[in-house]
Amino acid sequence: MAKKSFNKRKVVSLILLTTLIVMPVCALIVHVTHEKAISHSWLHIHVIFGVLFTVAGIFHVIYSWRTLKHYLIDKK
Repeated sequence: MAKKSFNKRKVVSLILLTTLIVMPVCALIVHVTHEKAISHSWLHIHVIFGVLFTVAGIFHVIYSWRTLKHYLIDKK
């Protein structure tokens, strides 16, 4: 049986999906919570996931560049 290789595109896509779900939840909690200690902690989580989202987005474009280029340049 062939050993399956590690698929970077799948991992990056899952990270993007996870951060896309977590960031609005954190933002909502920060907006609703009025206690400064709790709100401050959730704000840090929101920022960390925002940075992770940005980095994963960059890697997503890098790993999918050939496909994206194919979509953008329509060869007839």
